[in-house]
Amino acid sequence: MGPGNWRMHKVSLVRILFLSGTTVGGSGRSQRELASQLRGFGHEVMFVADTETRSAFTRWVYEQLSDLAVRMSSLPGLSVIRRIESVPGRRTKTAEIGGIRHHTTPIPENAAKSVIAVFRPDVVVGSSVLRISWRKVRAMCRARGIPTVLYIRETEALNHFSDWPSDGDLVVANAESLAREIQAVGVVCEFIPSVIDTAVTETDSTREVALVINPIESRGIDIVWNVAERLPNIRFAVQESWPLEPEALRSVEAAVADLANVEFRRAAPPGPKLYGDTRVLLVPYRIDNRPRVIAEAQANGIPVIAGDVPALVEAIGDGGLVADLDDIDAWCTALQSLWTDAAEYGARSSAAIAHSMRAEIDPGHVARRFEELVVSLLEAHVSNAQT
Repeated sequence: MGPGNWRMHKVSLVRILFLSGTTVGGSGRSQRELASQLRGFGHEVMFVADTETRSAFTRWVYEQLSDLAVRMSSLPGLSVIRRIESVPGRRTKTAEIGGIRHHTTPIPENAAKSVIAVFRPDVVVGSSVLRISWRKVRAMCRARGIPTVLYIRETEALNHFSDWPSDGDLVVANAESLAREIQAVGVVCEFIPSVIDTAVTETDSTREVALVINPIESRGIDIVWNVAERLPNIRFAVQESWPLEPEALRSVEAAVADLANVEFRRAAPPGPKLYGDTRVLLVPYRIDNRPRVIAEAQANGIPVIAGDVPALVEAIGDGGLVADLDDIDAWCTALQSLWTDAAEYGARSSAAIAHSMRAEIDPGHVARRFEELVVSLLEAHVSNAQT
């Protein structure tokens, strides 16, 4: 059922096009797992996404053209620049990623027009997408009468709301703290946690290492180096989430070379091995987001030590400890308590399992709630079109 049929039929099964700036990391996995749940409900899903690989030149050309279009916005010749700007990334490659069909391109907004023409989605969902990209896609969808959903998963994405238009599109966020920030600027936003299939990473851990995932600056890797240096009797594993840029990789390798108790692990597909020897998960993230690694670890009874930012605090519940990001002593004390105090560890481990089983983050429950919001959006869209 395409957009043209909504005026005659009540919403039932939906064609959903996901438009994303990434296929990797927690965001990429959560998007696919949501899409898989929706497909299980009978909806049709498809992706237009940037795989973030080997397209630096195409992105550079597009950025230069976009910048030129902005600078020429009031000058003759803008239409010519806009036509040229729409060319890079228009052609896509097709790939099956996580069992979901993806049209991959370094410029998703330029490929969206042809995919929309063929797939005829009833709704377009944007996730981990740049502000300028989403503005173009929203304008394209509005011209075709297709409602849109923006799914906020990162603090960086709050820049979407610096001049958010007052129309009827749906906005959702995967953390309550992010939803509150969006609501504070006058935009209606629903809280919908990410879909997290913890069965993928289910394991029987040997509980030997303190695990850190995604060793980059914004995820507080400097805190990890300091804690590891102070606690040489504890083994640390630093796990690459997605392939690091060369400079970041060199920095990590240099730090690990100076710390005999730290092992660096390269990116690998998620599975039981990810948490197979983890005793504690460290999440010293400096950004206010809600990473899926917390739920994955807790589902295995692995307590979490997280930074004192709102989304992390709401995500760990009683299944771990919170430490001040600026207090290395606090991180060392928290880690030592979970390493040496069996009673404390057992209590936090049990709480972690219980917290991971709450209905709020059950994949089916989350997907049904998302489905309800999309259906309500589409039915409101039909009603508005009829008046």
